[in-house]
Amino acid sequence: MAAGILLQAFVSSAAHASQYGDSSHDQVYRGIYLSAVPATSDNKSDIPLMGVEQALQTIREAIDILYERSPFNANKLDELKAQRDLVIIYDPGFPEWTRGDFTLAAFHPDFFEPAPGAPGGTVFVAMLGRYIIQHSPAEIAAEGIVHELVGHGLQHLHGRLMRMGGLNGECEASLYELKAFQDFGVDKFTLHMVRFRQELEKRNCDDFKRFMRKRKPWLMPLWDEQPVDVEQILMIFEEYAAQLPN
Repeated sequence: MAAGILLQAFVSSAAHASQYGDSSHDQVYRGIYLSAVPATSDNKSDIPLMGVEQALQTIREAIDILYERSPFNANKLDELKAQRDLVIIYDPGFPEWTRGDFTLAAFHPDFFEPAPGAPGGTVFVAMLGRYIIQHSPAEIAAEGIVHELVGHGLQHLHGRLMRMGGLNGECEASLYELKAFQDFGVDKFTLHMVRFRQELEKRNCDDFKRFMRKRKPWLMPLWDEQPVDVEQILMIFEEYAAQLPN
């Protein structure tokens, strides 16, 4: 992937994304276009905001960890890079402040218009906000890059992101995230990881697990393995996704 293509794609961005066109904070790293948005006086934040240089360094470290310790997800990311331009943006103004739950990161498939000669018709963007950028590089790699770009990116690439619905989309993306956490050797007994597994199995993947119990009950023990055989479960998910209504 040529850096020039990425730069053109970024500079010739869609109108609603024009605030992300300051090239002084843009760079290409391992074939992924990175950008950090400086905080402004309009950013009335509820937490201290990370500066752009530190944010970019943290994102680079997260990408390094992904490539060095999770080859399965790294290969999936490379599959996407061969067909789409990939962008990771740190925006201290994201998400907008609310009194309820907040979003750590988001996937945007139509955030920028692709440049002439780009490998695909859509630029895939992972937006990282002020909360997730404070996490460890391993957590950023799993939650912000693998979940958003690998999980949701592959769904969109194969035309099923919208068709599957919210929970099914989160289930599959969270399985890729679980694989990353396992590859990174993250302690599965921390409060954060316990809550992650509970949300994965009891909420996001509830329908998928019921499908497995009905169609492939002999494979249910895959969920209890240590570590979980995520790659095989993802292959079963492909079958599950194929039978979902359009």
